[in-house]
Amino acid sequence: MKRFLMAIAAAALVPVTAVADGFCGVSDPAVVYERLAGSWVREGSTSVEGSVTSFVRPARMFATEIDKDGQYYSGFVDSLMGEKVALTWAAPKPYDVDRVDDVLDTTGREDLADLLSDTHCGPEALPQLQIVLPEFESGISVFGTITLVPYFDNRVLEISEVTLKSDETVLFMTETVLLRPAE
Repeated sequence: MKRFLMAIAAAALVPVTAVADGFCGVSDPAVVYERLAGSWVREGSTSVEGSVTSFVRPARMFATEIDKDGQYYSGFVDSLMGEKVALTWAAPKPYDVDRVDDVLDTTGREDLADLLSDTHCGPEALPQLQIVLPEFESGISVFGTITLVPYFDNRVLEISEVTLKSDETVLFMTETVLLRPAE
């Protein structure tokens, strides 16, 4: 009887440990998409750099949604592509600890590292989901990537590295945003 109770207690602890670890080592896209499905709120900063332009501002607030099939919607992506787009599994993974620190420094959001630091692994052991924005021509050419690095079910780091190009200028936009589930 004692062994039976110990086995039940051990089994009960496994899911708790798995959840506490967040997304460390999770490699099944279906599992990741299911856990991320829902509406998210954004909070972060955007850095814009050009030959005569350099500023950091709060990130724009707009709806962000992920469905259980890995379809991603945001006001920014929708304005470019006109619909939800499929997240793809980034391979190779573009972000390690140093690169995440660099983009957080660029956008002045080193504080986000503190909100994500209780994970048991670094970004290289986390899933990294990506949207590649092809070059769009509409007076201003826009292209780059948006990468989601899910740390926990309630904290996802979104990193956008986008180039905006016109006849007059080229701007490099880096955005770091913490996504949290919408209430």
